[in-house]
Amino acid sequence: MTNKNSQNQFRNFSAKYTHLFDEYIKSYFDSKINGYPHEFAKEILSDIKEYCLRDGKRIRPLLLLNSYIGYKRGFKKIEEIIKLGAAVEIMHSLLLIQDDIIDRSPMRRGGKAMHILLGDKYRPQTRNEYIGTDIASIVADIMFSCSLEIIANAKIRNSIRTEFLKIFSQTYEKTAWGQILDSLNTLPITLEKDTEAPMLISLMKTAYYTIAYPMTMGYVLSGGQGIHELEAIKNFGLTLGLAFQIRDDILSIFGVESETGKPSDSDLVEGKFTLLIHNTMQKLSDEDFTIFREKFLSQSKTPTDIEWIRCTIKDSGGLEETINSHESLIDEAYAKVEELSIKSANKEVLKGIIEAIEDLPI
Repeated sequence: MTNKNSQNQFRNFSAKYTHLFDEYIKSYFDSKINGYPHEFAKEILSDIKEYCLRDGKRIRPLLLLNSYIGYKRGFKKIEEIIKLGAAVEIMHSLLLIQDDIIDRSPMRRGGKAMHILLGDKYRPQTRNEYIGTDIASIVADIMFSCSLEIIANAKIRNSIRTEFLKIFSQTYEKTAWGQILDSLNTLPITLEKDTEAPMLISLMKTAYYTIAYPMTMGYVLSGGQGIHELEAIKNFGLTLGLAFQIRDDILSIFGVESETGKPSDSDLVEGKFTLLIHNTMQKLSDEDFTIFREKFLSQSKTPTDIEWIRCTIKDSGGLEETINSHESLIDEAYAKVEELSIKSANKEVLKGIIEAIEDLPI
């Protein structure tokens, strides 16, 4: 299990390096802004910079860097790894923009969602009421190009860059398939008890993307090629990534809004088919399941409906089973982190991350 030292290792690691990612993102976009001759491009690049620099955990670039340092014997290229971590963070911001468009979310990280921000700015110039969404969709393409430019210019061996790009492309292709599956299972026409969709969504959209692939990127950048270690990283990353997603599923319905930063009924309003919902369905009789499905899939849920669904999740035992699954995954993660050959100090950083995901304030 973790200890006070593990928690401090993670906090100290984050405090030491997070600002370096932000400083590079700022300098990169400042350079882009200064180099563009067109004012409209400068304005939008400034909006992208502001969006990318909003407060966030920077968990993916931190995991990449921790993995790189933990496996590298000496790390002379630390500045270049910071750049590559910044590219991963820009890609995360890109996916948040797309996620907010898909979910029709108005806010992100304490500010307006990108499609709302751009809509407010440019709607007075056009009769196109969807101008914000239109431009934000293309902004995502610009951010993808920026990430590739950063990777192309990083001063690392071409052989390592090639291996990194393979993992980089796998990361965002798998995440995209997870998002498509998530969209197909948000307010669908019907729900079935016997489906793997919630597990696949959690793996593809979260576990690989948030934990397993960032760690793999860092390992590859360190020069690591061991099949056994790659498998150990994957096993640890997917286990902790599932715990991360289950925690988010629970807090999205039973968390305190002032602590989670988002409404506690958002997933229910949107009809998100999560592992928590799937576990609840398994607990219900056929008759109760039919009623639950009808209310859950309704596009016009009342506050009373929302509260009924929340109570059913709890009273059915679905919440308890999901909490138990989260606890089991956390225990597995503590065991699997010991199987990694990463340096002991960096293993403590990972234990600190496990501890943060273990916390379930409900």
